[in-house]
Amino acid sequence: MSSFPIDLDLLRSKPELYKDSFRKRGLDPSVVDLALELDRKRIELQKEIDNLRHGKNKISKEFASLKKEGIDIEKEKKLKEELEKIEGILKEKEKEYEGTINKLIEILLTFPNFVDERVPMGGEENNTPIRFWGVPRVWINHLEIFKEQTEKWGWKIIELKELLEKPEYSKYIIDKEKLKELYYSLKGEKEFIEISYNDVLNFELLNKDKIIPYVLIEWGPKHHYDLVKEFDLADTDIASQIAGSRFYIEKGIMVFLDFALSLYALEFYEQEGYKNVIIPPYLMKKDVEKRITYFESFKDTIYSVKEDDLILIPTSEHPIVAIYMDKIFNESELPLKILAWSPAFRVEAGAHGKDTKGIFRTHQFHKVELHIITTLDKDKEALEELREVFEKFIQKLNIPYRVVILASGDMDKRATIQYDIEAWFPAQGKYRELGSLAAMGDWVSRKLNIKVRRKGKTEFVANLYATGVAIQRTFCCIFENYYDPKRDVIVIPKVLQKYVRKEYISK
Repeated sequence: MSSFPIDLDLLRSKPELYKDSFRKRGLDPSVVDLALELDRKRIELQKEIDNLRHGKNKISKEFASLKKEGIDIEKEKKLKEELEKIEGILKEKEKEYEGTINKLIEILLTFPNFVDERVPMGGEENNTPIRFWGVPRVWINHLEIFKEQTEKWGWKIIELKELLEKPEYSKYIIDKEKLKELYYSLKGEKEFIEISYNDVLNFELLNKDKIIPYVLIEWGPKHHYDLVKEFDLADTDIASQIAGSRFYIEKGIMVFLDFALSLYALEFYEQEGYKNVIIPPYLMKKDVEKRITYFESFKDTIYSVKEDDLILIPTSEHPIVAIYMDKIFNESELPLKILAWSPAFRVEAGAHGKDTKGIFRTHQFHKVELHIITTLDKDKEALEELREVFEKFIQKLNIPYRVVILASGDMDKRATIQYDIEAWFPAQGKYRELGSLAAMGDWVSRKLNIKVRRKGKTEFVANLYATGVAIQRTFCCIFENYYDPKRDVIVIPKVLQKYVRKEYISK
């Protein structure tokens, strides 16, 4: 590592800044004092080593001069003994210094990032929804759960029928006739048809007034796990015989849908300006991974190839940023927008008995990832750009979702601020995470030594990441939202139909 993981000058002058970050994330701030103590020890050892080297050089010159003259053998012998003694002490001090440095770096790598002032304090229960989009169909048995995810945060829910009938809500309606079609389609009284929510409702105005439209249904929607089995889209039973639990075999149309969504996402984001398109290595060195992620939190999720000290990548975001290790950008090269597709591998999928069935949470899945490298003063606007483009993509799939700003104790330890995009799953009556996006400031670039040359000097860059699409998880959501009980089919989103040359999935 060519530089320390954090700014040591800032740590020495303002240790409370770092302690505050630890506290906000529910971590023990005493680690900061331990790091400061090791830093003081490192500095003292460096002084001792410098003095010993100076003394060694002085004696070495005197010894060389005496040896050349060959006159005072006794003094020459004493100098040699003194030189050997200093070399022994120096060797021990250098060893101690190296151990101190390694221990200091190991501790500094556990330092989380600073917390943005916009972030709510607390744990998962304090994650706060800030935007809603789409019209979720809510099973009557899930109505109270739906209210907990909406009204609890100060939003007003309005049944779509009421919104259609009452004049005071007309300002939110763009196309009333299409909205009626949508209502009967979502209600299950007519065949399901895909009508873009943006064509019928003004969500900017709805969000401004904190109103969420929904359709109440009396029939129980089908769970994605049951749909996958009923339509023979994937087999987890046979896969478990081959590879163990939480693997799957995609079958038939599901294979083409997998590639269809991947290709559509790549085309969509490339057209949105993410021109640097890559497929990264599926394995990477563990020591590089440790400099990119908050390894203490992530290590239990990683598959390791111990013989080669490699890991299977848990996301393409990690090898993406590793491409630019020790790179110095010209300011004109930034912002750099990167787009990647890869499989992702996770050990701890479905921990604590969560999502034990189906393809929602698995050890292996496909993913499109976005990454921006920019200057530190531009990372706030870059984060909002990532949020907007991710939302735009989900809107193309016409899936109801909400944007949640994560609380300090729940977000990625590398992030200064993090959003989750959570989509509505009708059969579960819940908004579930489809992807995340976060600003990391210079947290990663300090560890990988990635800089930009500006105004005659170099400074660390800002890194930001976003899920472009998690393929299998997104299809779980599509299946639940696009299931048509009238025809007993799953309608395929319009944007994917050209790739599979089908309008729906039948049994």
